[in-house]
Amino acid sequence: MHKLARLTDFQRKKIYKYYKEEMKKTKWKRKEKVYKTLSKKYRVHVNTIKKVIKRWKNWDFSLHDSTRKDRKNKWWIKYLKKEKKILKRIFREANIIRYEKKNPWELAHIDVHKLKNIKWQDSKKKKYLAWIIDDATRLEYTEILPNKKAKTLALFLKRAYFWFKKHWVIIKKLMTDNWKEFTTHHKVSRNKHSFEIMLDKLNIIHIYTKVRRPQTNWKIERFWQIFENEFFKKFTFNSWKELNIAMKDWLTYYNTKRKHWGINYLTPLQKLQILLQ
Repeated sequence: MHKLARLTDFQRKKIYKYYKEEMKKTKWKRKEKVYKTLSKKYRVHVNTIKKVIKRWKNWDFSLHDSTRKDRKNKWWIKYLKKEKKILKRIFREANIIRYEKKNPWELAHIDVHKLKNIKWQDSKKKKYLAWIIDDATRLEYTEILPNKKAKTLALFLKRAYFWFKKHWVIIKKLMTDNWKEFTTHHKVSRNKHSFEIMLDKLNIIHIYTKVRRPQTNWKIERFWQIFENEFFKKFTFNSWKELNIAMKDWLTYYNTKRKHWGINYLTPLQKLQILLQ
């Protein structure tokens, strides 16, 4: 298929069938009207439809080389660019390697997401959802924070670390993206960053994701989709207190009752018990 071709093999066959049926109905009297309707339908010139119909005798519906290569259609170039993007995404997803740690203390993931405002609440007071998830068991801890500064996330990490420690999971490695709340772009100033300082105090190794590659941290991104579909879209809240109470109940359900296909349809606590034996 050359760059300027608009009609595929399947479309050419459809054109011929439609033309044949219409001609039988009108007894071969309204040829030009049929040509015009087909040209409007497929956004093609009338002459190209005539060529397609002429080739039906040899049962030729193939795509021939373009005789006008100098002509460039902007609409078709945009279509080709979109097609290239789709193909790139397919090949990229095919080469993604799914990984899962064997032990619950090997790796954890962290992320922050801005929450939508609740009706009748002050829209200026923004709220953020921060959560940490264990790679091997999918055990999860989350809180609603007033901002996403490095200091607030450092304190959140400290609380999450001791919560996981109560469940016999000691975090040794933590994966984050490259935003300012987690790190600095200059390696020299990382010793002064409050989140990096907290990681050093807790003896946690910091792992960074590749730039513009959310697939490396896909487990935490997948949790946000689950949380949004199964919690935010199902329930309504009148205040942030109601949301916080309901969220804690939902998290106990997530960790104790909700089954995951990624861990053989076990709950996070069931998987943790199996690994700690």
